[in-house]
Amino acid sequence: MDYTPREIIAAFRAGLLEKVLKSNTIWLCSSCYSCTVRCPSGIKLTDVMYELKRLAVEFGLAPKDAKAPVVAELFAEIVVKNGRIAEVPLVGKFMLRTNPLGAFKMIPRATRLFIRGRMPLSSHKIKGIAELEACTGAMTAPMISGLHAGSAREERS
Repeated sequence: MDYTPREIIAAFRAGLLEKVLKSNTIWLCSSCYSCTVRCPSGIKLTDVMYELKRLAVEFGLAPKDAKAPVVAELFAEIVVKNGRIAEVPLVGKFMLRTNPLGAFKMIPRATRLFIRGRMPLSSHKIKGIAELEACTGAMTAPMISGLHAGSAREERS
């Protein structure tokens, strides 16, 4: 379901978190911060959308056909592992999860990028990865009561 940002905020305030997290609307946010800059109430809507996306992935409520949650999940997985994003594993894992046969169409372009040195096959971990792991570990505590990862229940209309 698609809702306006106003409807998303209203549903969130009404305690309809599952309705909000199952909607496509939060995945349409392009993270341009235009709404945040223009909001007369000072609401950081882009940051709210980021958190809603994270919660939707965490609780398994993201729309099943949406590709943005897959990218978000893989992005976070790679950053936690390496401390930085690595495009080749991101695209490779994304294609395998969403469209495995589509990866074959990318072989010619990937070959050209590799030959030109624009596509390294491996990525390196940052220094201080242990500190990053400690920070991300501290952020995994549940922040919202009433929902538990993997316990999504169908809304009753």
